[in-house]
Amino acid sequence: MTTHNPKLVSTELALLWTTYIQDSMAKCIIKHFYLTKTDPDLDPILSYADQCSTQHLNQITELFNKEKIPVPKGFSDKDLHENAPKLFPENYMYRFLEHMSRSGLTNYAFGRSTSYRKDVRQLADEWLKQSSHLYNLVIDKATSKGILVRSPDMAYPTEVEFVQKAGLFSNGFLDKGRPLLGVEIAHIGTNIEANYTVSTTLLGYSQVAEDPKVKQIMYRGHQIAKKHAEIFSSILRQESVHAPSDWDSSLTSSTSPTFSDALMLTSVASMISIGISNYGTAIGASLRKDLGVHYTRLLAELGQYAEDLTELMIENQWLEKPPQILNRKELVKGE
Repeated sequence: MTTHNPKLVSTELALLWTTYIQDSMAKCIIKHFYLTKTDPDLDPILSYADQCSTQHLNQITELFNKEKIPVPKGFSDKDLHENAPKLFPENYMYRFLEHMSRSGLTNYAFGRSTSYRKDVRQLADEWLKQSSHLYNLVIDKATSKGILVRSPDMAYPTEVEFVQKAGLFSNGFLDKGRPLLGVEIAHIGTNIEANYTVSTTLLGYSQVAEDPKVKQIMYRGHQIAKKHAEIFSSILRQESVHAPSDWDSSLTSSTSPTFSDALMLTSVASMISIGISNYGTAIGASLRKDLGVHYTRLLAELGQYAEDLTELMIENQWLEKPPQILNRKELVKGE
C-alpha cells in the first residue's frame, strides 16, 4: 500500500512558524520573571510555562529539519539582560501568564481546526491541553491569593424572554438606550483587562528601551491602550457596572535595559494583533449600534499603530519575514 506523505499546507506552516517565534520570545520574558520574582508560588507556574515553550521549540525544530524548512531565528538569551533589575510586579506576572495561556487556547484551537497532517494535529492537540493546564494553574493560584481580576458581574435572569414586536430596528433593541447584553459586557470587560495589561507592558517597555524611537512608540501605545480601556470602562459605568482598574503605578522605577528593543517591539506587535482580533470578534457579537461604532473606530487606531510598529521594525531590520507564497510576478520578470 502506498503511503501518502503530504507537505505542510499554509495553515500548518503558519501555526508552526508563529509558535516558534512566540515561544522563543516567551522564554526570555519568563526567565526575567523567574530571576526577579519574590513570590515562591510563581515557581511551578513559570517552570511549567518554560518547559512547554522549550518543548515546542524542540518539536518545531525537529519537524522543520525533517521538511528541510529553515528554522526561524526567533529570540534567545542574547535578547535578555539577565542582570537587569526587576521591572514588573508579581501581580502583573500572573496577569501576563493568564493572557499568554488564553492566547495559546485561542491560537492552538484555530490551528487544530485548520490542520490536516496527523503529526501537526497531534502537536496542536498537545499544545492546546498544555495551554489549558497553564491557564488553570494561573487562575487557581491568583484566585487563592485574592488577586484575580474577574470579568464584571451581572444579575441573573429571572425568566425566559423574547424580544417583542416585529419592528426590531425601530424599537430600540439596537440603540444605545437598551441595557447591555451579557455577551456585550463579556467582550467589553475582556477588552478592558487586555488593554490594561498592554498599557502596563508598554509603559514598562518605554522605561527600559534603548532606542529613542522605540521609547516614543512604546509610550504612544501605552496612551492608546489606556484611552481604549477608559472608553470601554465609561460604557460600563454608564450602566452602573463595575469596571476593572489599571495597575500602572505598581511598575518599578527601573530604567535599565531588560530586553532587546527587537524583542519588545515583537512582543507589542503580537499583543496588538490579539487586540485587533478581539475587537473584530466583539463587533460580531455586539448588537448595540454604538458599540459597533466604538469598536470600528478603535480598530482603525490599532491598525495604524500596528502599521507604525511594523515600519519601525523593518527600518531596524528586526522583522523576521514569515513564510509567504512565491511572488510569481517577480519570477516572470527574472528579478
